[in-house]
Amino acid sequence: MKLSLSLLLLAGALSATALDLTPTFINTVADGIIIRRPYFADGGKKYSLTLDMETELTPYEDGSLFKFTRFKQGEMRLRPSSFSTETKFGPDTLGQYEEAARKMLPQASTKITLVDQVKNPWPINGWQSHRFIFSYVTATGEVQESITFLNITPAQQVIVQVYASAKDFPDVSSRGYDTIRRWHEMDPSTTARGN
Repeated sequence: MKLSLSLLLLAGALSATALDLTPTFINTVADGIIIRRPYFADGGKKYSLTLDMETELTPYEDGSLFKFTRFKQGEMRLRPSSFSTETKFGPDTLGQYEEAARKMLPQASTKITLVDQVKNPWPINGWQSHRFIFSYVTATGEVQESITFLNITPAQQVIVQVYASAKDFPDVSSRGYDTIRRWHEMDPSTTARGN
């Protein structure tokens, strides 16, 4: 009984400090102007992104869905990874990462091709990452999708999936990558009252 209670307490403590990828919205003050911003909680820390008027952010399953409204099929998903940050990106693990990425592609897709791999596409914030870019065909036509495994904090790996029609993929991926590059820890002093 004591062991079970100890395990439950440990699990509760670990989940309390895990990065929650479900967006919460808060008002912040910049130059006297109140701005509504999303943030993601990690224990006592809050991380935010800067979004423009053409990006909609909503909770989605175990993470977040970003819709780029200028594009018919332009989306980005942020979700937890099943890999630990301890699973480094190297020759002995990239096969496992690629296999996991392929499992995230739509089941009904055909003609799946690995178009490219990019080592450490976001060399900022001390991040380590690896990106796989696929093309495939669905009922709606030819699609491209990138799946990036990103060590976003020292203890947390996330997955960033960007999806668009093949024609729009360069523009959509550029918007998605730029959004993630704006990830930053929030300064508590910028929080507006009433939140």
